[in-house]
Amino acid sequence: MKAREWFLVIFIILLGIICLTISATHMLGPEPMHTYFFTFIHLCLLMGVPLLLVGLVYLLLLLKEKKKGTKE
Repeated sequence: MKAREWFLVIFIILLGIICLTISATHMLGPEPMHTYFFTFIHLCLLMGVPLLLVGLVYLLLLLKEKKKGTKE
């Protein structure tokens, strides 16, 4: 993928997270701006940590396969 396509994908994902954050914040009622940022960080962590763990497991499996292939 080209850099422009990656930028578009990241922009769309970020836009979705922002919409999710706004709806979650407004569901609780009128709140100050720091509540919005706290909810945004919380949602990013809830989405990012599982993705990071899955990516780490995937990389470990790739390294294991690569080492297995070089021994033969």
